[in-house]
Amino acid sequence: MDKPVPSHTLMRTYLKEVALGGNLSLIDELTLPDMVDEANLAFGGPTGRAGLVQHVKGFRRHITNLSLDIHRIVGNEDEVMAWWSFSGVHSGPWLGRPATGKPIDGTVFSFFALREGKIARYRLWLHANFKEPVTFDSASALAANDSRLGAVHER
Repeated sequence: MDKPVPSHTLMRTYLKEVALGGNLSLIDELTLPDMVDEANLAFGGPTGRAGLVQHVKGFRRHITNLSLDIHRIVGNEDEVMAWWSFSGVHSGPWLGRPATGKPIDGTVFSFFALREGKIARYRLWLHANFKEPVTFDSASALAANDSRLGAVHER
């Protein structure tokens, strides 16, 4: 068995190569088959790797001209967290908001629970700057079990 990659490398690879670069084939290498993507489940998506694929495809389809900056990654062999931000164009319906065609940016905290050196669970906290900001917390959304919007809060 190959030695697992360090957790910070796994997170950086996911963010740069998968989320930003669109290399969905890496999801099989980075995740366990039964992994849980809380955000995708909160919106009624599939479980396992297919859920993460759907999550990434939706993000990249609805936020075009995407750029991504990683501010910090911290972790150990059991979990890893990244603080990152994105900007792009709001090109499709996202977080309950119709496409605006206008620039959008946001701040995200991504959390991976790891098992066997791979992603077992993905949860996130997101603040997106629409005309009126929206905050999404995958854990709260999953707990609320609102498959339409989850715990999307306006401020």
